[in-house]
Amino acid sequence: MVHSLAEIEQFIVDAGSDSLEVFGGTYEGGIHIQQIPDELAPCVVAVLDSGEDIPSYLEIGAAAGGTTYVMNHFFSPQSIVLIDDNIHPKHELRPDTLKGINRKEIIGNSRDQTVIDQVEGPFGLLVIDGDHSYQGVHADIENYLPFLREGGFLMLHDTATNIWGCDVPAVVEELKQLPGLNVVGEFISQKHPAPCGLALFQKVTA
Repeated sequence: MVHSLAEIEQFIVDAGSDSLEVFGGTYEGGIHIQQIPDELAPCVVAVLDSGEDIPSYLEIGAAAGGTTYVMNHFFSPQSIVLIDDNIHPKHELRPDTLKGINRKEIIGNSRDQTVIDQVEGPFGLLVIDGDHSYQGVHADIENYLPFLREGGFLMLHDTATNIWGCDVPAVVEELKQLPGLNVVGEFISQKHPAPCGLALFQKVTA
């Protein structure tokens, strides 16, 4: 099924926001997604338009599971792996948000070797939205980018903000110079007064 940008954005809006102030939307609740709809929607479109299948999905920092819910809806991956330390208070909502969605959840710090050892790739889409410090984002990229298959996509959240010490923008600028990754796009809200930002890269053939 072909989905337009407007349809995808409306689906995200209708699914429910974690915070109207932070992420926009029309109501708080539902899947409690921690994404701004007009940032995530074009990112989804870019992956769909690529023609690449997404048979497997890895997300670091799942919180309530809202992003996973959306990705599952549009890509229907056969394998979903989530890594989360369950420190975020909204993690308690994840079982309801993802009810009926088959997945493997690895609970722990994404930088711990015991967590890394439980991951088996390759993955078609890797979403990094965990520790937003420079060291944390770098570690997640170093540890999990090898699990991304050639032609697969890397998505990073909070690429246009520096609130609460977020250093993702600095890492994104470095990734633009990294051999083996192509910049697909940076998606920054034109509707929300305080954008979060999403950056999408594609792993190219070596």
